[in-house]
Amino acid sequence: MRREGVLSRLLKSKSTWIFAASLCTAGAAAFYYARKIEPKKYQLETVRVITGDGNAWRGREGNGKGARSEERIERKLFRILHLSDLHLAKPESHKIDFIRKITDADFDLIVLTGDVFEDHSGLEYAERLLSRRPRLGAYAVLGNHDYYDYTMFNKIVGRVMRKYRHPKEKRDVTPFVEALQNGGFDVLRNESRCLKEHGLHIVGIDYPGIDEYELQRLAAQAPEHHLKLCIFHLPKKLHHITNARMHLALGGHTHGGQVRIPGVGPLITDSELGRHEASGLIRRGETAFHISRGLGADPRSNIRFFCPPAATIIEVHHQMPRG
Repeated sequence: MRREGVLSRLLKSKSTWIFAASLCTAGAAAFYYARKIEPKKYQLETVRVITGDGNAWRGREGNGKGARSEERIERKLFRILHLSDLHLAKPESHKIDFIRKITDADFDLIVLTGDVFEDHSGLEYAERLLSRRPRLGAYAVLGNHDYYDYTMFNKIVGRVMRKYRHPKEKRDVTPFVEALQNGGFDVLRNESRCLKEHGLHIVGIDYPGIDEYELQRLAAQAPEHHLKLCIFHLPKKLHHITNARMHLALGGHTHGGQVRIPGVGPLITDSELGRHEASGLIRRGETAFHISRGLGADPRSNIRFFCPPAATIIEVHHQMPRG
């Protein structure tokens, strides 16, 4: 009986060791995939937005309640490529190849919503982002990683102690702005652009945000029936954008959470958004928002799981009265 007891314990110990080794192997494989493979699985997605009627959104027609008849409605189509969170730093050949491939298509607008650069080594890529100029131009805003040179102390301790979340001083973004301009982007820093002949009004919010009165002033410059597009980086105080009566707003920053658990969603969103709103189309009042998963992250923490990087084609059907 003693011999059987010793043998049983040995077998049990061996089984436990095999189980532990299997867990370690699976964990290492998952980490390798999340660190080396999924961050490079770039995707190009397409979504559809209808403006001008609270019952018509994401391609769904209104139920007719209070809606205008089709005879009085004209729809103008804008094809927008939404890029975000590139976090450019050497080496970036795989990402740049993907961006150049998709920007060679036919778009009305290309929009870049912040965290373009991780450090100054990424400057050389700025002039290579656009394969060709979109019909109505390319526009960009800056994000927190453009303004701050983060340390791992900021990224780890700052999550718990907010006073350490950002470095004490912002860096000079002049080289970043100039590089983007040389690459064909119009960088908007709490300012607007009105393309009257094309029925489009664009407002760009600089990081970290804009005074609500100033945002409403910029939005109010839009002629009647123009598509009012807002671009921003940080999803914060989104109701200010809604109150400014913007039709569509495009942002980033969340990376979609980067790590998603099936059935749960992202572990964090790093914003005021809930887990179910960490990326994709969401709505606030009459404003449709698109939050991008982005194409990168800080190279030191670029781990993605069930959340591949993405660029998005947004087909905007802007509704307006005929004539």
